[in-house]
Amino acid sequence: MVQFLTNSASRAIEPPIMKHYTAAACIAERVAWRDVGYAVLDVETTGLNTKRDAILSIGLVEIEQGRIMLERTWYALVQPPPHVTVPAESIRIHRLFRGDVAAAPTLDQILPELLERLMGRVLVVHFAQIDIDFINRALHQLWRAKLRGPALDTMRIAQALYHQERWLTGHDGMHSVTSLRELAQRYNLPIHSEHNALSDAITTAQLFLAQATRLERRGEGLLLHLLNKGRCLR
Repeated sequence: MVQFLTNSASRAIEPPIMKHYTAAACIAERVAWRDVGYAVLDVETTGLNTKRDAILSIGLVEIEQGRIMLERTWYALVQPPPHVTVPAESIRIHRLFRGDVAAAPTLDQILPELLERLMGRVLVVHFAQIDIDFINRALHQLWRAKLRGPALDTMRIAQALYHQERWLTGHDGMHSVTSLRELAQRYNLPIHSEHNALSDAITTAQLFLAQATRLERRGEGLLLHLLNKGRCLR
């Protein structure tokens, strides 16, 4: 496992991957969405407050040429800081106990590998604000850094599609849904084990492909079209 030395300000020294990741953050947007690589991410945490809660697990799956690469999935448990407890409410949701993560790598050991897997790819997240905020807070605390490059929120794409379809059909009976489970059901997609970071990442990847394919059939087949509807990071 990678160990980081600290400087006089007790801040970890930035790993080489951070510089490579930042340099690869510029991705052409006026290209067919299928010609772009994606990293679909999900995190499970002890709660929703970035100031007092912590990441417990990270799941990631890659998409290439419009296909989910199941042979390249990644799942990591994360040891929370000593001062962060795993409350009973969060255990009921994601089934991760303190003992499950007690011997796991810490976040500063996990983040370099995460950045390597994100490098040169468009990030895809469902309800991205929470996941991105947690990772950005950790990156800032460690290296005064943040996530770079284009990122897509499948929830934002779903909302844009909902309004577009209402306008195209003039149908007011359809209701908007935002949860990952409800959206997967709307697209008749299989729902994997919920509140498991890797399973939710796979469900999000399937939802993203369904959304991108629907837009492609309407003549909106560029990455730019997806970003116009679901961009959540610049």
